Amino acid sequence: MEANTLTYNRCACQKCGSQYATVINSEEELMKESCPGCGEKQLKIVGPLSPAEINSMFYSGG
Repeated sequence: MEANTLTYNRCACQKCGSQYATVINSEEELMKESCPGCGEKQLKIVGPLSPAEINSMFYSGG
């Protein structure tokens, strides 16, 4: 993998159930982050985002 290629993962808050996209790929680093929804530090990586999900983040028509 190239050094400048970002990998997007899906993470979920174990407290409120909200899901987010993140470039953090380490559970240890992610646990330091607070959930934007409830503020708790209970985020967990669920898995990688699909190419379609990544495209929709950047190219959602408007």
